[in-house]
Amino acid sequence: MVYINLLPIKEIKKRAQAQQQLMTFAIALVGLLAVIAMVGFYQINTVSQLQDDLVRLNKEKHQYTNILNQIKKFEQDKILIEKKIAVIKELRKSSALTVHVLDEVANLTPTKRLWIKSLSQSGNSLRLTGMALDNRTIAQYMEDLKTSPYISEVNLAKSSLSQFAGRNLKSFSLSCTISVPESDSETNKK
Repeated sequence: MVYINLLPIKEIKKRAQAQQQLMTFAIALVGLLAVIAMVGFYQINTVSQLQDDLVRLNKEKHQYTNILNQIKKFEQDKILIEKKIAVIKELRKSSALTVHVLDEVANLTPTKRLWIKSLSQSGNSLRLTGMALDNRTIAQYMEDLKTSPYISEVNLAKSSLSQFAGRNLKSFSLSCTISVPESDSETNKK
């Protein structure tokens, strides 16, 4: 006898295979969705942490901004104080300069051959007028003044013959440049 199989085995196998492929695809799709969800959750968590860090860093920045403003104010105050100190040092230097220059002029003036009639100082310029016995005395006095550390330049502005007490004397006018010597400048800075 011949058996005829009327059951559609090939179709059943195809259906089973199609169902198996569908199940595999569904499982793969669910797995992919799970991976995407995990990555999304991780990224959301990372974004949240970064936002928290940003808020914290902005708070720290605000705290440091106040400190930076104080530092800038202190730097401005420091510059102002340094300017005031420089002015005070300059005033000390210039006040001491006049005393030293007068001392030098007094010490270098030969009392028996020359006398000073007037002395005037304006800034770093000194003007001397006086009388001397002769030109040689004036020239020697100018050389002596040049040796002073406080008098840097001596120029004869005017010289003329004058009668005084029945004698012919030389009237003169000198212009000098005065300055603080380097060694005094350095000790004043300390």
